[in-house]
Amino acid sequence: MQVITVNAPGLEWQAKCLAQRVAREHRGNFDAIVAVRRGGSFVSEAFRKYFPRERYGDRFEIDLHRPSTHYKKGRLVKMLPHVPLWILNTMRLTEARMLKARQKLSPVRTAPNVDLDTGLKELLASSENPEILLVDDAIDSGVTLWGISEAIKSVNPKTRITVMAITVTTARPKVTADYFMYNNSTLVRFPWSKDFKNR
Repeated sequence: MQVITVNAPGLEWQAKCLAQRVAREHRGNFDAIVAVRRGGSFVSEAFRKYFPRERYGDRFEIDLHRPSTHYKKGRLVKMLPHVPLWILNTMRLTEARMLKARQKLSPVRTAPNVDLDTGLKELLASSENPEILLVDDAIDSGVTLWGISEAIKSVNPKTRITVMAITVTTARPKVTADYFMYNNSTLVRFPWSKDFKNR
């Protein structure tokens, strides 16, 4: 398991690589790109710069507050820029190991409830076999994307969902990525991460 830092130019390069790969390998067009706010929004924005505009339709964002993010606020966050990088890396690795242990001890058995944008629901309902590109920055447990996928399928079971993320950090998430830069055990510190240090 390792921790890497991806700065803004690095994200642009990775988004370009993913856009070229998706354009080359995915047959057909996407009716919509759906990004998981906040990290997925940044990845989606960079991705769209390099993905042919004629190959996707609408863009939507889904705002979810994940269980692991509730503590990443307040005084601790204000201290993070002053903490040495090796300590930040240790904290991330510890958090990842705890997540894996929790997944083994008490796996999530029901998908979280997700409210979809009205426009996205209308698009899904009006298309016979809609194609959706679901974008996030990182997939850990995969529970967030599972909930979104279930919500999308509840509107139109024939929807085909393609998932893209920069990294997949666990071996068996509930939903994994079809397209990614890193798979299993690579934790990425992004420019929007609370502990980001531009070095």
